[in-house]
Parts: sequence; C-alpha cells; structure tokens
Amino acid sequence: MRAFGFILRAYSYVFHFILSLFLVATALLAASGEQLRLTGLLPFTADSIVRGLLVMGIVGLLSTLLAATGIFRYLFPIWVTIVLILTIRGIFFSSYIFAGEHAFKVALWLAFGVLAAFFGGIWVLKPRKGRL
Repeated sequence: MRAFGFILRAYSYVFHFILSLFLVATALLAASGEQLRLTGLLPFTADSIVRGLLVMGIVGLLSTLLAATGIFRYLFPIWVTIVLILTIRGIFFSSYIFAGEHAFKVALWLAFGVLAAFFGGIWVLKPRKGRL
C-alpha cells in the first residue's frame, strides 16, 4: 500500500507541476497578443483570463513545490480540489463547445487524469509511517 501511495503522490506532483507550467506558458503567450477562446471553459471573463491563468499557474507551482519538498503540504490538497472542480465544471457543466468528438475525448482523458491526480493530492494528507 505504501508503494501505491508513493506512485499516486508522485503522479499528482508531476501532473500538477506540468499543468501549472502549461497555465503560466499559456498566460504568457496570450499576453503577447494571442487570442484565447477559453471563456466558457474557465470562470474568467475575456478581460481577466490572462491574469487568471497566470495566477492559477503560479499558485499551482508554489503549492506543488511546497508539498513535494515537504515544506508545506496542506495547500496542495486545496489546489487539487480547485483544479478538479474547475475541470468537471468546465467540461460537463459549461457552455463550452468542443471542436469535435476527438476534442471531447481528449477532455475526458484530461478529466480522468485530474481525478487520479486529485486522489494523489489528497493522499498527501495521509500520515506517513515514522513521521509525526
């Protein structure tokens, strides 16, 4: 069971680190003039989407790095919960229209990845043997 928990936590750290880097990179690209069409997918307006993505990316990077290094692990479960809620809300309960069946399947795989990373993020709170 310890190996399963380690793999789940490691997956969650890697997943959220890459996701956070992607959010920061997307915000930086959009700030340089690229047009984003994510308004229905995320809870930001067209005016605040760049700022929202940048803030989310930075918060994700900080919470992931703090949890992975063991400095402060209690922010990470909050972060993974927010990502799970935004993903489920954006894919299933928004007015966002996918470009086709393939785009929807990719979004479903992303949702499954976020769900697995969520369980890994919650697993961070489980007390480890030999630690107080």
